[in-house]
Amino acid sequence: MWKVYKYTLLDLARNRFALGYAFLLLLVSLGLFLLEGDDTKALISLTQVVLALTPLLALVFTIIYFYNQYEFTVLLAVQPLRRQAILRAQFLAITTALVVSFLFGVGLPVIAWTSNAIGWTLLLTGTALTAVFCALGISIAVRQRDRAKAVGVGLVTWVLMVLVYDSLLLWLLFTFSEYPIEPVIVPLAALNPIDLSRILIMLKIDLAALLGYTGAVYQHFFGSFGGMVVSFLALLLWTALPAWGAVRAFVRKDL
Repeated sequence: MWKVYKYTLLDLARNRFALGYAFLLLLVSLGLFLLEGDDTKALISLTQVVLALTPLLALVFTIIYFYNQYEFTVLLAVQPLRRQAILRAQFLAITTALVVSFLFGVGLPVIAWTSNAIGWTLLLTGTALTAVFCALGISIAVRQRDRAKAVGVGLVTWVLMVLVYDSLLLWLLFTFSEYPIEPVIVPLAALNPIDLSRILIMLKIDLAALLGYTGAVYQHFFGSFGGMVVSFLALLLWTALPAWGAVRAFVRKDL
């Protein structure tokens, strides 16, 4: 497994997309901190970029890279290697490469300008989101034989989580505004890793007060140490379940 991991990681180190992704994030991060006079405002803007861009690129890149390496994967599968080990190694290598790119592009400017709880929360949630969407990407790629269809499913998944899910939550809040449904919104928001990450960062920036009772509910649950632990466990579960499903599907797949 580790030999496959090492080879895949070395291949990714020469991959133009992974390198371009790192420098794109670095350029955006530096631009926001240099152009914005207030570091907190720059961090809020960077948060929006990270929450939208990181899941999209992690998802699409994982799918495309899996298909680009498909022939090599088939070659490995006929060797005396367990299929579980092959896919786990590839998934870990892709996740490692994208996490390193993220920490290089976003981590260096954040540590240089705002080395505080807000910055570290952004880095932790960005790392978690990278792992989550790499897992979703590998799960989609394994189950779809056609590359274009897999990319399409990935894009639809991203749109549902970034735009549609938030719209549904807002619709629920406005439609049932006369009723105390905020306690119901908390677990619903936790079902979306992007929303969960946004809430964790928002609480660190002290923006929860702007949301009134809803913000108070978020603060009560997610603001405590136990709530933070549960939140990161939920993100870990979002990574583990799709990755586990991908391994099971890959073992049963007719290559």
